[in-house]
Amino acid sequence: MKNRILPYLFFAIGFVSLSSIFLVRPITRSIQREVETTSRVIAKLFSTLLIPATEESDVADIIRDVVNDVDFPMVVVDVSGTPRAWKGVGVDPKRFSAAELDRPELLRHDPEFQKLLKAVESLKEAHQPIPMELHGKVVGYIYYGNPEIVNYIKLLPLLLTIVGVLSFVGLMWAAGSIQKYQMEALWSMFAKGLAHQMGVPTSSLMGWFELLRSHPDIEQDIVNGMEKDLNRISSILQRFSRIGGGHKFSRFRLSELVNSTVREARERFLKGYSPDIVINSDCEVMGDFELLSWAVENLVKNAYEARMNSPHIEIHVDVRDGKGVIRVVDHGRGIPPDKQKLIFKKGFTTKERGWGMGLLLTKRIVEDIHHGKIRLVSSTPGRETIFEIELPVEDGNSK
Repeated sequence: MKNRILPYLFFAIGFVSLSSIFLVRPITRSIQREVETTSRVIAKLFSTLLIPATEESDVADIIRDVVNDVDFPMVVVDVSGTPRAWKGVGVDPKRFSAAELDRPELLRHDPEFQKLLKAVESLKEAHQPIPMELHGKVVGYIYYGNPEIVNYIKLLPLLLTIVGVLSFVGLMWAAGSIQKYQMEALWSMFAKGLAHQMGVPTSSLMGWFELLRSHPDIEQDIVNGMEKDLNRISSILQRFSRIGGGHKFSRFRLSELVNSTVREARERFLKGYSPDIVINSDCEVMGDFELLSWAVENLVKNAYEARMNSPHIEIHVDVRDGKGVIRVVDHGRGIPPDKQKLIFKKGFTTKERGWGMGLLLTKRIVEDIHHGKIRLVSSTPGRETIFEIELPVEDGNSK
C-alpha cells in the first residue's frame, strides 16, 4: 500500500512546490524592483535637494522624515560611512541626534550604534548600495533591504507544500479509514453469514446424532468419533460468529490459553506430537479465549506443517514491557526473505492447497479485536522461524 502511495505523494509535493514557486517568484521580483526604484528616487532626491544644503540646521530632520515614509529597511550614511537616518533595522530613528552622529568616534562602544553598523553590513549583502552624488562626487550611500512581507512571501512555497502534503496525507488517511471500515463490515457480514448458514444444518445434524446415539446397534467408537467432529464444527462456527462481532471477553492466564490450545491441537492435527511449552513468566489478559486460542492454533499449525522431518516446536510464554508475550518457534522450512513482508496479506500462502487466510485471521483477532500485536520476529529457511504475539496485561496480574 505504502509503495503505491509514495509516487503520488512525491508528485503532489513536486506539483505544489513548483506551482507555488512559479506563482511567488514574479511577485517577489516585482516588489524588489519597486523597492529598488523607490530607493533610487530617494537617493536622487537627497542628491539634488538635501546635499547642497548640508549646512542647514534642519537637514537631518528632513532626511529622517523622508526615510520614515518608506516601508522597508533603509539606512542613509554619509561618505565616511556614518549612519545619518534609518528605519526598519531595530533601532529607534530618533535614538541619536545630529550632533552625536557628527562625532561617531564617541559612539563606537554604544550597543545601538554598533547595531546600526551591523545593519548596514547586512543590507549591503542584500543589495548593492545606491550612491548619492553632488556635482559628480559621491557624498553618501543609501542601503536598503526587502520589506518584511517579502520574507513571508518567500516562505509561501514551503507553507503551501506543507499544507499540500498534510492535505494529501489526510485524504489518504481518510481513504484508508473508509477502506478499513469497509473491510470490517465485509469481515462481519462474511463471518456472521457463514455462522448462520452453517448453524442451521449443524443443529439439525446434532438432533440426528442424538437420535443415532440412542440406537442400540451403533458402535460406541463411531458415536464418539461423530460427536468429536460435530463438536469441532460447532466450535468453528462459534469462532466465525465471534470474529464477526460477537466477542465474549473474560479474564484468563496466558499459560491456560496455551495449554488448552495445545491439548486441542494434539487431538486434531498434531498426531500425538506435543510442542515444548516454556512458561518463563505468566500473566492475566482480558480477551476472547476462543478467538485467541484460534490465533495461537494457527501459528502452531503453520509451524507443524512447515516441518521438514520430525517436528520441533517451542511455545514460550513471557511478560515483557507490560505485555503478555506468546512466542512460537519452529525449525522447519521457514519463509523466504522476499516473501516475509507478504505473510499477512490476503491470499498469501506457501502451501500448495492453502487459502492464505490463516495469518490474516490471526492478525485480525490479535490486532483488531484485542489491540495487541503480531509479528514475524525472524525466519531463516531450514533453521528457525519465530512468530510473536503481544497482548495487553491486566494490571497487577503478572508474575
